[in-house]
Amino acid sequence: MRGAFKQDEIDRAAKATLRCVTGDYVTTAGDPYPSLATLYVLERHHVEEPELGHFSSHPIVLDSVQTLLGCNAVLSAAVTYVKTPGAVSTGGDYQGSNPTAHQDYKTYHHAGSSVNWLFSIIPLVDLDQRSGPLYVSPGSHKLNQVTTQGRVRRVQRCCGSEIGPLVDTQLRRGDLLLMHMWTWHHGGANGSDRDRLGIYNTYRAVNAPPACGPHLFTDKAHQAICYNGRSLLPHHSNIPITTARVLLQYREKYLMIRADNRGEEGWYLPGGEPQEHDLTRRYDRCNLIDSVETKVRAQLNVEVPWMTYLADFEHDGKLCRVYAHPLEEDSPVQAAKGIQEGWFTAEEIGALKSAGKLTGGYEPQAIDLWLDDSYLRSIGQSKNRASGAT
Repeated sequence: MRGAFKQDEIDRAAKATLRCVTGDYVTTAGDPYPSLATLYVLERHHVEEPELGHFSSHPIVLDSVQTLLGCNAVLSAAVTYVKTPGAVSTGGDYQGSNPTAHQDYKTYHHAGSSVNWLFSIIPLVDLDQRSGPLYVSPGSHKLNQVTTQGRVRRVQRCCGSEIGPLVDTQLRRGDLLLMHMWTWHHGGANGSDRDRLGIYNTYRAVNAPPACGPHLFTDKAHQAICYNGRSLLPHHSNIPITTARVLLQYREKYLMIRADNRGEEGWYLPGGEPQEHDLTRRYDRCNLIDSVETKVRAQLNVEVPWMTYLADFEHDGKLCRVYAHPLEEDSPVQAAKGIQEGWFTAEEIGALKSAGKLTGGYEPQAIDLWLDDSYLRSIGQSKNRASGAT
């Protein structure tokens, strides 16, 4: 959409971006702004700035996004990029199938692991040959293959060698580009003498959660970013996530564990405290799957190759992130010393809750979410496991 926004809107957003890039919102692998040849990333919390939050809930954006998604949308990622003069172009696909272009279906990524989402790209400067065009491969979004297996969709990523030529989108300041989640694209290097600025938000269908888990916005942002009386940020909290667990299903039963000391301790889902590296990564701190994999392996000697996000539950003033995984065969469970395992039906777990024998109490709700066929669920993985997938 050419000239979708007024120039004064763009001016205010550009000024706010340069104000924020020197503050606490910024992530970079380089030196502080304004170092040359450096990429700076503003994500999540900068939407609390009115000039940038303005575009997250802009009617022109949301009306178009919801038409394309076919339902109500939520904001899954709010990102603004700043490339200073000399900053390099984007890299190739993480699986190595294309040296320059990439697509953003990523089972380890908080936006890319959904199966119904799109980009909303608003350049705050002209993306010309000097500042670095945005190139796309038209029609490349149709090359991925999707199959349904049980309660999840599996996506077979196409190979980068299969895509057509990349073309310049000729985006100019104030334009709006809505780009399908699986479109192959490439951002050019900044060869100009000025900063390359742009808003790259992603929106997903309300019923297509990110499989590896969402970023949590602040409660303040949740209240501020609204459209037609509805918050666009359903995943929000000022409380940190302190535990991560998985609902393991085999046929009609679910696996629970508890301390094996012949006492009356409550039952809980396998998992536990996240590992430090899952909480301190520069990107994708929301993905706690590696931590859960490690805990389940130690507790039960079971390999869980993927999981899918269900919800974040508050318990005793803390948050627990819960995933789900269906075991396709009767996996031999070998509980570690000091742990007792048990398989229960949904009804039996409901009875355990009524008797006060669940540590969390949210387990029946997690089961209900997992069994709700209205959700489009997909595969979530740790980055290490995803990078080794084919």
